[in-house]
Amino acid sequence: MSKYEEKITDNSLWYTATPTPLTLTLPFYITEAGHFRAEADYKVERDEHDSYLLLYTIKGSGTVVSDKVSLAALPHNAVMINCHNYHKYFSNNEEWEFIWIHLKGSAVAAMFDVLYPNAVNIISVKDFLSFEQQLSELICNVTKNDVLSSISTSSQIHDVLNTLVIYTIENEQKSQKRQHSDDINVVIDFIQNNYSDSISIDDMIQNIHISKYHFIRLFHRIMGTTPYNYLTNYRINKSKLLLRTTNKSIAEISEECGFLDTSNFISQFKKNTNQKPTDYRRDFT
Repeated sequence: MSKYEEKITDNSLWYTATPTPLTLTLPFYITEAGHFRAEADYKVERDEHDSYLLLYTIKGSGTVVSDKVSLAALPHNAVMINCHNYHKYFSNNEEWEFIWIHLKGSAVAAMFDVLYPNAVNIISVKDFLSFEQQLSELICNVTKNDVLSSISTSSQIHDVLNTLVIYTIENEQKSQKRQHSDDINVVIDFIQNNYSDSISIDDMIQNIHISKYHFIRLFHRIMGTTPYNYLTNYRINKSKLLLRTTNKSIAEISEECGFLDTSNFISQFKKNTNQKPTDYRRDFT
């Protein structure tokens, strides 16, 4: 089901683009974009649409419904929607001026998950003049599909989304106690000083004062990975240095870096590097 009441003023901008074979290989690209001055009864409602949608309000206000959450889109607010699920957005009985960009690409879904690990929310943009300039440049280049323009656009989209991620994390840290970030730093220090030993989640949180469940969620949000994966990657990085700079056996390196046994070390190393430790060492001899 799709319902469209896209009542916009004549000075609104609307661009569409058909991706080239090169564009389809890029991390990010635009399929459609616009700068709308929507009238009071503007409304879009869809069960699904094959893209992600970035909405940014300049003036007026609208309402965005996504993931069963209703959000107020006020001036200098941005929101990203996974359009593969039910969503709608509409003006709040007044003219609503906003920039919108439909995004696709191999990295869009992953970036969306970084932006919203739990639920979709409104993002307040502090440096809104600079942000609006970025978006305006993007939508004006939608119809350019030469190689350089396509690559440049992909890079610009990444910059825009990266800016939103930074704002999101900064806002989260302000709303939480500063101690939470300090707690994660305590755990990181603990891992780096004790990686050669057997370490459990309980060991990691012994010197901080949050629950195991909350710690795992908080660690993933701040570090972008789970505590266990961080520990494993740290051990693998240490093993790489030993493989390159010493003549120690695989068994010795495995033990020194805290792996359960040689078999586990080889398995984890290959899983994370697509190489066996012996093959990695051979590349540097």
